[in-house]
Amino acid sequence: MTINLNGIGIDYGAILPELIVTGTAIIVLFLDLLVPARRRGWLAVVSIIGLLGAMVATIPLWGQNRAAFGDTVVADSLAAFFNVLLIVISILTVLISPRFLRALDLDYGEYYVLLLGATAGMMLLAAATSLMTIFLGIELLSISLYVLSGFARTAVRSQESAMKYLLLGGFATGFLLYGMALIYGATGSTTLRGIAAVTTALGAGASSNVLLLLGIGFLSVGLAFKASAAPFHMWTPDVYEGAPTLVTTFMSVATKSAAFAAIGRVFIATFPSIASRWYFPLALIAIFSLFIGNLVAITQDNLKRMLAYSGIAHAGYILLGILPGTAEGFSATLFYIVAYAVMNFGAFAVVTVLGAGGERTAELNYWRGLFYRRPFLATVMTIFMLSLAGIPPTVGFFAKLFVFRALVDAQIWAPLIVAVIMTIVSFYYYLRVVVVMLAAPDEAAVEREPIGISTGTVLGAAAAATIILGIFPAVVLNWATHAASLHF
Repeated sequence: MTINLNGIGIDYGAILPELIVTGTAIIVLFLDLLVPARRRGWLAVVSIIGLLGAMVATIPLWGQNRAAFGDTVVADSLAAFFNVLLIVISILTVLISPRFLRALDLDYGEYYVLLLGATAGMMLLAAATSLMTIFLGIELLSISLYVLSGFARTAVRSQESAMKYLLLGGFATGFLLYGMALIYGATGSTTLRGIAAVTTALGAGASSNVLLLLGIGFLSVGLAFKASAAPFHMWTPDVYEGAPTLVTTFMSVATKSAAFAAIGRVFIATFPSIASRWYFPLALIAIFSLFIGNLVAITQDNLKRMLAYSGIAHAGYILLGILPGTAEGFSATLFYIVAYAVMNFGAFAVVTVLGAGGERTAELNYWRGLFYRRPFLATVMTIFMLSLAGIPPTVGFFAKLFVFRALVDAQIWAPLIVAVIMTIVSFYYYLRVVVVMLAAPDEAAVEREPIGISTGTVLGAAAAATIILGIFPAVVLNWATHAASLHF
């Protein structure tokens, strides 16, 4: 029997960045068998080289619109946008990893393999245009993160966080698959383009198709779980607190970015004809996220849990840009994702540095007088806190402004009012961290060990980007607008 592959559209160039990252993971896996334990820092170097190679392979994809492999993946500006973002996050994570891993006696080569595997899954999710490839991307990143969450093998809390993430993640995957099955049953297609064509052809009938609407609802649950959006957020604070801080730093921004890439493709690009049906559930998820994230964050005395609930709130802000279903709204969402990645990565990186230096508590009381003990760390942390709160001239201010403007233009008032009120509420717990760091220390300031050149460079770059992108937001906004425009 002869199999005709001509109609499949084999195009390895479309997924070359993902292939390079996957290949790098395999190379690192084999190198770990050969490299002595004292020289495992070279695994980080190889990982960075592979990620830079994927970055180079991503550049030609900008401005294209190449569907490949039976319309299951696409090489376009949106995929390139998220590829660059995810690769940068991964590179920064690798740069701060060796010091932290050695400090906690976790310097194992499989860490880099899992990190690269998760990155490849996220990049695949951003390029997925089929229900099957969405599932493959989610599972690849999830399995890697399940193991990374429990990477501190001797720490009970780390093992507990991995177990919670695994069990709740498996539960969410069940919803995701059931939703995909229902959508396939209603449309007869697994590709997003085919589903969109059937939905458009059905016209008004699509809005009353119970099978399709149930499928979209169940699919939303699985995607909202990955985005840490309420009320599907219950795993977030426990996993963020229990996982090694380095892992939390990576997953807090990278997973959310990939999840919203999929949400944008599914809702804005695939179901624009029934926007009136999915608007209300997404608006409720956004409002719940804003309320729960901001109000519960006020009560937290553990900085990792506070940032976890902060992430839930920011998932609500990001979702607000999806609600109008317009190019302006989606570009505001993309800008917000970049802004959140910069400032939240920096905040968690500061927590990571303190842990790597032997200061292994994230309790807020420990941060008292940090300006006197670690002035550089306290200064960059202040920048990140002000940006997360949305205070100008940081990038966080413009992230909120662009999302709010999209809601005003679309005349969506209820979520906007809630978002403005919750933004004011968030000032309390963000500025509380700054006040605690400025307070007089309980004991005389003690000189701590240096944070290292690579870690200091990462923190300085993140803090500089937080300010520079706040002063010149048009740079990223133009990229985000071009990436979003392909779907309108």
